[in-house]
Amino acid sequence: MLKVSILSIGDEICIGQVLNSNAQWIAEKCTEIGTEVIFHLTVGDNKQRLIESLKFLEKSSDLIIMTGGLGPTSDDITKPILVDYFGDKLVFNEEVNADIVEFFRIREREISKMSLSQAEVPSKCRVIRNKLGTAPGMVFFEKERYYISLPGVPYEMKEMMETSVIPMLIEEIERRHESVVKYKTIYTSGIPESNLAELIGNEREFLKEGETLAYLPSTKGVRLRIGVPGPDFSSCDERLYEIEKTLISKISNFVLPLENKELTDTVCELLKTKKKTLAVAESCTGGMLGAEITSVSGASEFFIGGEITYSNWAKSARLNVQEKTLLEFGAVSEQTACEMAENVRKIFNTDFGISITGIAGPTGGSPEKPVGTVWIGLSSQEKTYAKKFVFGGNRNINRERAVYTALNELKKALVE
Repeated sequence: MLKVSILSIGDEICIGQVLNSNAQWIAEKCTEIGTEVIFHLTVGDNKQRLIESLKFLEKSSDLIIMTGGLGPTSDDITKPILVDYFGDKLVFNEEVNADIVEFFRIREREISKMSLSQAEVPSKCRVIRNKLGTAPGMVFFEKERYYISLPGVPYEMKEMMETSVIPMLIEEIERRHESVVKYKTIYTSGIPESNLAELIGNEREFLKEGETLAYLPSTKGVRLRIGVPGPDFSSCDERLYEIEKTLISKISNFVLPLENKELTDTVCELLKTKKKTLAVAESCTGGMLGAEITSVSGASEFFIGGEITYSNWAKSARLNVQEKTLLEFGAVSEQTACEMAENVRKIFNTDFGISITGIAGPTGGSPEKPVGTVWIGLSSQEKTYAKKFVFGGNRNINRERAVYTALNELKKALVE
């Protein structure tokens, strides 16, 4: 199995100024084609530490993918260090120079001497041309392994990975007749990780040697990732199908009905397929539910609108919640949640109305209604109901859980 390590270079990543999304994306793409990602390392703009990192990764990697440090400024040290590391020298590359000239011509900008210096590349490398920027990628084959250096700019790196690096890795896997590992994810909702594990039981009873099952919980639900090694993708697919059938027989009530779809995408696809419309009424989530739904392209087909009614006055004035309901039962109550859901459905003339009202925290709780208490209402033409949930003490997590719990309630209604 081809072993890949990812080396991210840059002070901005080390000090937390920039999120290292490049490494996550590269690892995902490498895993999709059956390689084994064995290390993620992040190193600052420091020559000695970069060299030490390369020496460490060499011991167990077939291929090292580096990102960052290829710009034209003094803090971009990757290219000169690789030149020293491999005992190489810089040479002028006409194709890279032409790419840089064209890059500036299209943008009607004057070319700086510093930018033109990027046309000098190590003589031992194979250049990966950069169609979206000025820093070329570089591929070295030294010490019986590949070293690939790519720009840190995400959209430049991704284009090079997809058009050059990934095809190269696939070719290398086939040339070496390497075994592969393939993964499949099952998406669930409406059940905590521990309860899901109890339903599944001892996975060693249905998994073979080397096969894995991982639980990946989040506020959206729990993802189950199955991993299967094999001589080729076809045999892995067959085995993944067998394991998936076993798991679904145990947890079918909680598996999202659309394959490879997370909760939000599933709900939106169901609304679209069933030609149902939706409106939302939010209090403690302050518009997060509406934002989550409209993050999906095409949401205008089924999402009509909503109301953010944070105060009692707004609930009464905008959603027609009765004042006596608010006085007798309070804003965070079954009765208020039901009226919010039913009234927003009627106001927007939709098939479904969802409401969220709760105490996000960290203040505002009481013995009867502690922080984290949330009522979620759902209304259709057939019925209106509300359910109580107590999530915990963290404000942000409470708001996220409320959003995805509301979506899960709608998912169940759509499936039923």
